[in-house]
Amino acid sequence: MKRLSNIASILVCCLMLAGCSTLRRDVDPGITLEQCNFEPNTAHYHDVLDELGPPARLTAMPGGFAFIYEALIVSEFQVGISGRSGLWQLLKMSFANTNLKRGSYLLKFNSDGLLMAAGTLQSKEDLGTGGALQSLFSVQQIVDTSTYEDDHIDSVNWGASLLDPLPSVLNSVQNLNSGAAGLEQSGTTTKIGQHTLEMR
Repeated sequence: MKRLSNIASILVCCLMLAGCSTLRRDVDPGITLEQCNFEPNTAHYHDVLDELGPPARLTAMPGGFAFIYEALIVSEFQVGISGRSGLWQLLKMSFANTNLKRGSYLLKFNSDGLLMAAGTLQSKEDLGTGGALQSLFSVQQIVDTSTYEDDHIDSVNWGASLLDPLPSVLNSVQNLNSGAAGLEQSGTTTKIGQHTLEMR
């Protein structure tokens, strides 16, 4: 009975010392569902660019080209426990769960720039969990989401891609980041599909 009482006391203390925080990061939040209403065989790519601005990615395709717009919201919920005295009152043990809310808008144009097809995708994805020992005075992201935050600027690296390691350069014809071989959504792993040829 005494042991059960001690465990209950420890749990109550932990709950009293616990703190929660939520980190939110918007990545390229340039589109809303209300803007994804362009009519095929009517809209021109000039209309799309005027309304939505530059796409997150674009690619050449047989008989035309394609744009993809993405709006990503990364949210991390953290629960932290800290001590009451000594060094432990300056440290916090944090546990985090991270989710991604994704909105994608894909548009395919013919060689004259006329919209041929368009589609939207709304999804929620679990990016994982993690834990860390942090300073009590700062809240930092625990789960690494850099693959989602850096992917939307792939077109900036097109020129520098010529300096990639040899396996990547040899795969440039199939590389989905080159603007000539197709599109993929942000955060797609390099462990599957065409990137596996690059021996990363």
